[in-house]
Amino acid sequence: MMLYVVLYMHVSHRCIFNIGLLTKELEVKLIDFSVGEKYLVSYSEYDRKGAALKIFDVKSGEVKMAIERSQGENATGEIGGISHVAWPFFRWSGRNDDKYFARIEKNAIYIYETKTFGLIDNEPLKAENVMDFCWSPTDPVIALFVPTDADEMQPARVSLIHVPNKEELKKKNLNGVRPCKMFWQSNGEYLAVLFNQFNGTRSTTYQRFVIFGIKDPGIPVEDFELENENDMIIAFSWEPKGQRFAVIHALDQRQNVSFYSVIKAHNRFQFSKLVTLEVEQAGSLHWSPAGRFSLLAAMRGCVGDLIFYDVDALGTLAIERFEATNIEWSPTGRYVATIRTLSDELDVRQEEFQERVMIWSFFGVLLYQIPRKHFTQFWWRPRPSHSSSTQEIQDVLEVVNELDIDLDNDLDNLIHFDDVDNEDKEVFTLSTEQLSSWKAPEGWDQWWTEIGRMMNKNRNAALKELERKEEELDG
Repeated sequence: MMLYVVLYMHVSHRCIFNIGLLTKELEVKLIDFSVGEKYLVSYSEYDRKGAALKIFDVKSGEVKMAIERSQGENATGEIGGISHVAWPFFRWSGRNDDKYFARIEKNAIYIYETKTFGLIDNEPLKAENVMDFCWSPTDPVIALFVPTDADEMQPARVSLIHVPNKEELKKKNLNGVRPCKMFWQSNGEYLAVLFNQFNGTRSTTYQRFVIFGIKDPGIPVEDFELENENDMIIAFSWEPKGQRFAVIHALDQRQNVSFYSVIKAHNRFQFSKLVTLEVEQAGSLHWSPAGRFSLLAAMRGCVGDLIFYDVDALGTLAIERFEATNIEWSPTGRYVATIRTLSDELDVRQEEFQERVMIWSFFGVLLYQIPRKHFTQFWWRPRPSHSSSTQEIQDVLEVVNELDIDLDNDLDNLIHFDDVDNEDKEVFTLSTEQLSSWKAPEGWDQWWTEIGRMMNKNRNAALKELERKEEELDG
């Protein structure tokens, strides 16, 4: 029996890619796309040629790379074999050019380039006891974490590595540190590292942050601590494309959500707390893709409050009771969906449960409620990126700014008309009288009225067409 797997490139609409005739015996279990969707990675538990993992070119369907399952030590040479699979197996560089990808092994990170699909410099990046790594979302930079060694002679460290030259841009040693979590800001401007740190007697651990200023000269590193060092940090989240971040923290039964802003000064930066909110349950925080607005939710199947919050105004927009297993913002940030699917996380009887999707506006108004039986997953349709280059956008903005300046000058002259010299007033008055005397016999007023009517008609038609296209894009 043949199994066809067809994958649609719905973002770019470049093509429809048929992986091929995948027989049941291939047992393809996992797939993953590169960031720019140029390549597809598949993993199968069995392949007659022994290749458990393959990378396909999406346009042509050509197999660009294949890795065999481990068959003894060093069975596949320098690229190593697959002894276990943590998915996604490869981590792609954050930029859409899909130029680099990497994977982690014991004591090394294997970094590949898609130009040759071979290792950069034909050897991995050596990092003894490396535990984790992640790519910058905008630059060819890897952040890696190496924990304290077994005898605690060497401190833990976080290093920033530039690709492809593998130059170490910055290193931060961390004493008495357990495993950490790393959080990139979407513009690649900051990297926050959350870790647990022992006190002097090693009887207690505290949670700490260090934050790297990636784009600043010298890449400064600043420590960040909550006001109460005993608080447990539940979640951390950067504002997309912004300078703010949020921390959900708790002590005993009390939960708080604090918003902070990064303030730069003299090649350094510091943190200013904007507000702290007391909440009953807040297991997750979801920023709008456009920034400014955020949602606080209990999640994990708990019935709790869905809090719509405006970080600019530091005010709550709406509070709704809800029960959901997932939250998804639309790519534009205009709408947000709360999704409820049947899962082990929900403590309900299946016959009493109703799967559904609820669509909200960004300020907390319920727009649609869609019940669906056997509903399991929900995705928004991606928004294609605009075709204009950065320079073209900059040129348009410069023209708009110039027009704004001219308009401001004209308005200023009208506002201060009474302050001008009498001679100028006489010239202006004479000019307007001559214009009025010309308009009447020539029928200028009637002509201009007709032009205005036609312009309004065309404008209304254009607005309706624009609204129709927006509705089509929003699905």
